[in-house]
Amino acid sequence: MWREWIVQSERQWNKFFNDVMGTDQYNQAMSRFMDIYLNGQKTLGEMMGRYLTGLNVATRSDVLAIGERLAAIDDRLTAIERHLGSPSGTDEASSSPASTAARPPRTRRPPAPAKG
Repeated sequence: MWREWIVQSERQWNKFFNDVMGTDQYNQAMSRFMDIYLNGQKTLGEMMGRYLTGLNVATRSDVLAIGERLAAIDDRLTAIERHLGSPSGTDEASSSPASTAARPPRTRRPPAPAKG
């Protein structure tokens, strides 16, 4: 009896909300709400940017720009290293602390070759 009541209640609520969400008024209200929300978010972001600039603190966009610049510098250095090559071959490059720290330890082994 309870299960049937819950199923019927759920069907009625689903029909009601589907009918409401299918109207133009609902679509217009959601559109206005999203416009207000996005404008508020944009304004808040601009205000926080000005506030952090006034405090002489880096903003998120500043940190992202620095990260992009560092990635570009790293790419250029890698290209230069490839172009010049290391003087003693690849042994020196693989034993340097910077290159070993960048790689995670290998904990998985490759699958065994299939027999047959």
